[in-house]
Amino acid sequence: MDRRTLLALGLTGLAVMLFQVLYFAPTERAAYEKKQKAISAQQELLGQRAADSLRAASSGVPDTTALGVPSSTEIDIAGESLGLEAQGQKPGAGTLATGSFVNVNGGTIQDITVATNLYEATFSSRGGTLTAMKLKRFAAGKNGEPVNLVRDPQKSEIGLILKSPTGRRDSNTTIFSFSDSVDAKTSRIRKLTFLAVDSSGASIKKTFSFRDDSYVVGLEIELRGISSQQEKLECLVGWSGGLSLTETNVKEELRNLATVSLLGTEMFRDDMGSFKKAALKEHSGSVRWTAVRTRYFIAAFIPPEGSVSKVISFGDPEKNLSGARLAIPVSGSGVTQTALTIYLGPIDLWKLKALGVGLERNVNMGWNWIRPVSQIILWFLVQCHKMLPNYGLVIIIFSALTKILFWPLTRSSTKSMREMQKLQPGIQKLREKFKKDPQRLNKEVMGLYKKHKVNPVGGCLPLLLQMPVFIALYNVLMSSIEMRKASFVWWINDLSSADTVAVISGFSIHVLPLIMGASMFWQQKMTPTDPRQAAMTYFMPILMIVFFYSLPSGLVLYWTANNFMTIAQQYISQRGEKRKQALEPVVEEDETRASEPSS
Repeated sequence: MDRRTLLALGLTGLAVMLFQVLYFAPTERAAYEKKQKAISAQQELLGQRAADSLRAASSGVPDTTALGVPSSTEIDIAGESLGLEAQGQKPGAGTLATGSFVNVNGGTIQDITVATNLYEATFSSRGGTLTAMKLKRFAAGKNGEPVNLVRDPQKSEIGLILKSPTGRRDSNTTIFSFSDSVDAKTSRIRKLTFLAVDSSGASIKKTFSFRDDSYVVGLEIELRGISSQQEKLECLVGWSGGLSLTETNVKEELRNLATVSLLGTEMFRDDMGSFKKAALKEHSGSVRWTAVRTRYFIAAFIPPEGSVSKVISFGDPEKNLSGARLAIPVSGSGVTQTALTIYLGPIDLWKLKALGVGLERNVNMGWNWIRPVSQIILWFLVQCHKMLPNYGLVIIIFSALTKILFWPLTRSSTKSMREMQKLQPGIQKLREKFKKDPQRLNKEVMGLYKKHKVNPVGGCLPLLLQMPVFIALYNVLMSSIEMRKASFVWWINDLSSADTVAVISGFSIHVLPLIMGASMFWQQKMTPTDPRQAAMTYFMPILMIVFFYSLPSGLVLYWTANNFMTIAQQYISQRGEKRKQALEPVVEEDETRASEPSS
């Protein structure tokens, strides 16, 4: 292998490393300042108020504190600073300070389970909220239990808060009455309706709808008797307690924790580090959706087009917790109705794309120019997996196809390297002759290349042209739900992560990169090399092991398979060359005899 090829290989490896560092750089876990004693005391007060409200609602006695206007600055469970100073205010008719919501029947807390083919969701009549969302087709960590998107059942999700500049009502502690609509054929709940009414006759109605083969949940919200002439009211609804951490690779999981929102065409991503200075952020514009995500799962809220113009996102880096809420305007007429689309499930490119609102942008397929390549590769792997249910074998097949696709270039590259090797003595003479005239030396060397029709960069082309494929495959393995926990053989049980076989004093032992390095060393030994560059034969495999060591095992498998196929190509090519060289003297002798005149 000539010096330029080795240099290109080294630069390519460096590009891979920089690509990891710059493009997929992990978000540093922000050091979150300790909460002040005053805030802790106020949080305890909030908890006490919630308990009092629950006891009052259970006994049928209206609660006038937990859902009324707070009397001092408070922070809710999601870390949202409200900054309310309501003492001495005189709310008008229909404002947030007129009593609190109580169950119309004065009932008790009950859990309702909704089962579909894809998930099992549990709702509570306390707040009409979601307390569990178990995805049947995905196991969490090493325990094998289904992934539960709800991180903390005590901090239930899809709650509803009414907020104004002077106060708020939080319905999460209110006991709702409920009714359901059941499919006669399947006996499964198709609609679930929660209702709460306050002492003034104002009401909140939440209706959830479900489909058997979809992660989409419909939510219709109806507010009656709630309006204000004195102040602007908003209905906040979203995900506040963070998503569960589900992966064994915790470091990679933490890199992907974020709240994400699409306003118009601009996408806002607030990861844990961004909440270091401010626990609360507001984004204004034409809201298409807002979501909370991890590496593989997402809870997304999609309002009707043009109906919402503000998103509130918040996070706690210390607890790796994030949340987001839509701020839905409350109508001044006293009746507010809206229908939201909620997606609670895997970050699946095809499922998110089908929603038609740009949620597929959460699948990290790389830069704009590389995304089409990534999507084609993902489509190909998924289609092959339908016929061959082992993604490791599918990746090997993909590697073989890319090798066939680039075979003409590889053959030309090999030929170019051999010709370059033949020219080395002549180039060395030119170096000695023009060692004091670099410009003349360069001109003479290029003339020598031109005379013998040798492309000095021909050996680099196959490697450089494969880089988009390599980067695209990296994106697919790191981001696609299809590769999550996809096993190959033996110890390689997750192609989306490094193949760890043991951890010694905190250092992970990965075997596949060592096999890849050995195959590269073998390949280097089979390639004609200038004796002065022999050290590179040992250095480059070591360098590439370092670069590949922590990459997904699927990517290392692809490169290793590619190396072994290159070795096979070189072996076949070299055998052909030896046969050709063995026949050349015979051919020359026959031609000589044929040219002699006959006696």
